[in-house]
Amino acid sequence: MEWLAKDFKPQASAIVDAFSILDDCIDIFDSNSNNDYCRVCGLTLAKARNYALGAYGLILDGLGQEAGALIRPFIEYYELLVYFRKNPARVQQAIEDKLPSAGNIAKKIEGDFQGFREYLNNNASHSSYSHYSLNHLLDRSEMKIRKEQPFLEKVLFRNMADFFVQLILLAIEAINCLQIHQLGIAEKQAIAVTELKEYGIKTFKLEECVPNS
Repeated sequence: MEWLAKDFKPQASAIVDAFSILDDCIDIFDSNSNNDYCRVCGLTLAKARNYALGAYGLILDGLGQEAGALIRPFIEYYELLVYFRKNPARVQQAIEDKLPSAGNIAKKIEGDFQGFREYLNNNASHSSYSHYSLNHLLDRSEMKIRKEQPFLEKVLFRNMADFFVQLILLAIEAINCLQIHQLGIAEKQAIAVTELKEYGIKTFKLEECVPNS
């Protein structure tokens, strides 16, 4: 918490602002809840937000790898928003509890998270003894089991950066879903997320993560 208040204050502020945009979108969906599309999308976004909040807490506790167990369903709810936006009539499937499987939804929307989802399945979402799943539990110098994860500035910074990207993607999709319902209904949030994205690219040094083309 001391690092978030001082050295990581810009990064923490960016994540808080991202959550604020998500909250605004949920409020807009809720104010139009007489419409099935808005009601279902609002609930979907709220569920994704809950998973995101839980994952953020784990990241701050030094449990970034374990946070992947929550990021997996987070991605599924993100992809549901895409699924509904591309065909609003699909919300009836949710109302009747007859949605396709997460894998089929990803195929229908031509999702980009297949590789990431497989990684989470193999190393975070289910029991696993892979290197990626358990490496952080060992002290490499003495090969003893770590009961607690040490605070590592670089690791926290990178985990926060990756998390911020996921929040921005979710916020953009939430805004797109609202705009499908009524063009201009989330214009303020659209402007805010664009500005926050640019701020986050600089704050989290994301341009360093993109390979040269």
